Amino acid sequence: MTDRWLVITLEAPLASFGEAAGNAQRGTAERPSRSALLGLAGAALGLRREDAAGQSRLFAGLRTASLSQRRGKLLTDFHTFQSLPSSAGAPRSRAAALALREELSTSITRREYRMDVRYLAGFTAADGVAEGEGIDLAALAEAFRRPRFTLWLGRKSCPLSRPLNPQVVPAPDAAGAFLAYLEADPLLLGTVPREAELAVETLGDLPSGAAISRQHNRRDDPQSRTSWQFASRSEYVTGLSLPARPEREAAR
Repeated sequence: MTDRWLVITLEAPLASFGEAAGNAQRGTAERPSRSALLGLAGAALGLRREDAAGQSRLFAGLRTASLSQRRGKLLTDFHTFQSLPSSAGAPRSRAAALALREELSTSITRREYRMDVRYLAGFTAADGVAEGEGIDLAALAEAFRRPRFTLWLGRKSCPLSRPLNPQVVPAPDAAGAFLAYLEADPLLLGTVPREAELAVETLGDLPSGAAISRQHNRRDDPQSRTSWQFASRSEYVTGLSLPARPEREAAR
């Protein structure tokens, strides 16, 4: 069976894909989360967070996959903030807060980023979604070319460094879609390693006979953008060998 996949390139000097976060430590995953990919799609289409019907249609209408070509290195930065102890109560005005200056305490929060990353992201119709009922991939591709809202890779401090180059390709699975996308534009192979890591949501999106290197749960399936609720879902990871860059292209 051949599906239609929309594939885009995600390249940025900094990226951050939120994991379960506390007040003091906000980590990042090594590859895009489902929430991040659907967030990019929603921003490109111009969906607002409070548009519950539009967001629900987006969540239910698409499966995602990612190919990690370059995961970069980890960067940790920190921020400081001041707060009052609970015993001080809640000041009713700024003047009242300033009067309690001697009771302020300073804390540090840490945020993690990935530096110099490149991924491919794939979108296809979710299981059970009939043609015309879900998200139209051609329309989403056009939205990625001319996004309604600014796109970033996880946080507003993580702008993309190149156009997304959206392409809709027929393929039997996610691996086939990514390979077809790369073979159509060998420059995308660049200087990345020949071995990449493929992550999918369902076993059916893996190539036939692929060995699963890891299977785990990620709490990144968005349920509500306004109340910021997420559900757990399975992720399957395998290695994928990329084609060599043609010698003529490499010599340019």
